[in-house]
Amino acid sequence: MQRTLILLATLTLWMATGCHWNRTPQPGEYRTMATDPRRDTEAARRYNSEAVALIEKGQIELAEKKLKAALAADLFLGPAHNNLGTVYYRQKKYYLAAWEYEYSAKLMPKRPEPRNNLGMVFEAVGRTEEAAVAYEKALALDPGSVEVAANLARVYVRQNRKDDRTYELLSEVALKDTRPSWASWARQQLALMARPQRPATDPAAGR
Repeated sequence: MQRTLILLATLTLWMATGCHWNRTPQPGEYRTMATDPRRDTEAARRYNSEAVALIEKGQIELAEKKLKAALAADLFLGPAHNNLGTVYYRQKKYYLAAWEYEYSAKLMPKRPEPRNNLGMVFEAVGRTEEAAVAYEKALALDPGSVEVAANLARVYVRQNRKDDRTYELLSEVALKDTRPSWASWARQQLALMARPQRPATDPAAGR
């Protein structure tokens, strides 16, 4: 089984797969339309893996070249689109980042990372409603992801939501998030809001 490498973008962490053709392509021009039906997925995976290592080292420009080489080898390698989106996100090229994340989400409909990362783009440009929708879709794909839960909780707090769902998300982050800054932030937010109380049932109601 081939190893999958997909970056997850967050405000505090910059995190991250893929017919084999007998010629390994050199780094080439990445285009959004395939110009050659031959695909070298093995080479694309290799370039993608090298790019992930470069992103983790902060070598963003070199990572961009590797990812474009990966997509020149195989345009349909979803993780490479996702990781290129993370490169553009780091460069604050939000329109390009959103395009890559959306393409990646279409290629990998069951993976939460592209949708989470798309939420990061929407949030960065102040479109919190769309960010919340993206995070909600990501969390539906991976209900156990504390990182996505934290992102969604952050958006809800920015929207000044004080409902049960916000309280539950913050509680999960405070309890389960291994990132000290996030757990501390969640506890602070919980302290600022009282647990939502449902209206008491009127015993006379319905009579």
